[in-house]
Amino acid sequence: MRFVLATGNRHKAKEFGAILAPCRIDVMPAGVELPPEGVESFAENALGKAEALARAVEGDPALLRELGLAADDHVLFLADDSGLEVEALGWAPGVTSARYAGVDGPGADVANFTRLLRELAGFAGPIARRARFVCSVVAVAPDMTHYAATGYWWGAIAEAPRGEGGFGYDPVFVPEGSDLSVAEWPQEAKDQASHRALAGRTLVDVLRREGLLHEVQEA
Repeated sequence: MRFVLATGNRHKAKEFGAILAPCRIDVMPAGVELPPEGVESFAENALGKAEALARAVEGDPALLRELGLAADDHVLFLADDSGLEVEALGWAPGVTSARYAGVDGPGADVANFTRLLRELAGFAGPIARRARFVCSVVAVAPDMTHYAATGYWWGAIAEAPRGEGGFGYDPVFVPEGSDLSVAEWPQEAKDQASHRALAGRTLVDVLRREGLLHEVQEA
């Protein structure tokens, strides 16, 4: 089985490569256009991206050649969508996590978690500040059959940002059982425990039950 990932992000491809080993992971060819993310759900966003990639590749012999795919190759087109949900805020920011503060570019991460901390002012303790990272991942076959899984990484929002690693909301998210923010975790530990890793491993189980994967090793 081969997977084509609906992203050009090599780090994300490396993460999924570890989860889906020994299967091959390819990032999507340059020039493929994915639909904009909507506001309905992480799962719908992931499905839309995976389906768009499948249609683009399967409908273009040049893209099939670029990926080195033959007509009889076993391939799935893979996409994910993820974000942060905070219980006290009605599970916001949710699918708008990346644009929560309405800022684009290098300052977006700080603007987003600064708004989050401001909205949680007055909420004290891990129970009141309970939160979870969510990742939905979808694999689409050439015939458009799809397989989906979701992973949840539970924790709480810190009172202030801590740590220099990671990105996004990592400096303000403290996983259950830890005293450190994700930005203070080693990258290897994050890659094993994250919502993306949890979703990916659940998808592996789904694909095994469907008979599509037989000797995939656990990450």
